[in-house]
Amino acid sequence: MTRSAQTRVLQVLPTGLIDRGDMRFTAITGMQRLIMQINVPIGIAIFFLLGMVNPGFAHHSSAPHFDKSIHISLDAVVTRWAFVNPHAYLYFDVTEDSGETNNWRCEFSSATNIGRNGFTKETFVPGQHLTIFGSPARREDHVCWLESLVFADGTKIDRDVDLPADKIVGQPTVLVLADDAERAEYLPNGQPNISGYWVLAGQLDTEPDDATPRPRRTPIDSTPIGLAEQAEFVQIYDDPSIHCDITNIFFGWTHGENVNEIIQLDDRIILKYGYMDFVRTIYLDIQEHPLNIQLSRGGHSIGRWQGDTLIVDTLGFSPGYIRGITGVPHGSQLRTTERFRYNAQTKTLDRSYIAEDPVYLNSPYTGEDQMDISATPSEPYNCVELSGENNSRPES
Repeated sequence: MTRSAQTRVLQVLPTGLIDRGDMRFTAITGMQRLIMQINVPIGIAIFFLLGMVNPGFAHHSSAPHFDKSIHISLDAVVTRWAFVNPHAYLYFDVTEDSGETNNWRCEFSSATNIGRNGFTKETFVPGQHLTIFGSPARREDHVCWLESLVFADGTKIDRDVDLPADKIVGQPTVLVLADDAERAEYLPNGQPNISGYWVLAGQLDTEPDDATPRPRRTPIDSTPIGLAEQAEFVQIYDDPSIHCDITNIFFGWTHGENVNEIIQLDDRIILKYGYMDFVRTIYLDIQEHPLNIQLSRGGHSIGRWQGDTLIVDTLGFSPGYIRGITGVPHGSQLRTTERFRYNAQTKTLDRSYIAEDPVYLNSPYTGEDQMDISATPSEPYNCVELSGENNSRPES
């Protein structure tokens, strides 16, 4: 864990004492957490968990990048607010006890997600005073993951919860689902109607349960070649989403609260992913893929209607990952079949898919998902990666 020379890090000793290099403190173990404010040189309050990290802080993509066993508090003066995807960042100055000032940045969730909570580009302004609570980055100084923040008037906001009305500035984008009462079953050209805006089903469930729709996928059975390449994968550096890459056509379609759009034309169907501003074209007027396909993340797609189901055959993928978080790879021989159908009973767009790759998969990889009709239109994702050295592979 990289730290500046002036920052002292507490070490938990087997005896229950805490070593700060030159002093020792007896551990307070109430509720399995040591809660002790230490006057370190940069005025950071550091807290250590003595047991397991609180599951509430666990996150599949943030834990490798930030040390959740350490809690810090920072007296912050805002210098910049980057309301962007895939993560928003708040930049602020922190004055050390020595009088020296360092500029920090703290990571929020994506602008799309926190926008649903009332955050906007105008939420924070330069000169604003805040108290920031979070966890430090593992590989870069003066970087943190936001746990909560406190405004100057004492209002506390936890991560990924709604802002109170008096803290909302500007016009946040609220996710609203649409009624299909006036939705035409077929378009004038005779195609079944799957056009419009779509968002992953279950996003507005306030109390998700077993009945909440969720994407379902089969376990992946990789070949020895695939397993060998996966062993070289390092998520903190190689996860495609860190580098504004959609990862694949499956993951990108169902990512978070991003709204997708389907545009149906006579000779093609356009899928506009809300995630990463990715666009796919499904050609309806050809039956064979061209011989000179340029490999790409989305490949080349041919579609045909079988009754009310759109069947899409895609090949010509550039090598990438079936699972971006865990680094399960695929090669250029990947071929997929997707089936899209509007389900009038559940009022959802249902998709199933199968992926085959003779080099990287011993058996087909399959999955299915559902999308709700969204009254909220899609918005530009505008990916801007600001994670810096914390997600950059060290030069060898």
